Amino acid sequence: MCNCQAMARDLSETMGGKYPASLHAPLCEDYKQEAFTRIEVDGSGCIVPESEAAAVIAGLGDEEYSVSTVHLTQDQFDRLPESAGF
Repeated sequence: MCNCQAMARDLSETMGGKYPASLHAPLCEDYKQEAFTRIEVDGSGCIVPESEAAAVIAGLGDEEYSVSTVHLTQDQFDRLPESAGF
């Protein structure tokens, strides 16, 4: 049962404002992070579910890219702005 409404929060899960705040505080039992993949091309990046990363990378052709793992809650991922492409 969620008990985070009464918790003081430091919003550390936003990683300095880079990502939206989670609906649940990190110490709440409902706070569950998942691994997502960040793909960056020429300084522009997008975050996709790990299961979709290979398809996005395949569509890049010969472009150079970097890949990193980002841990977010599903609600944080859902509230990310839509990617405008690379």
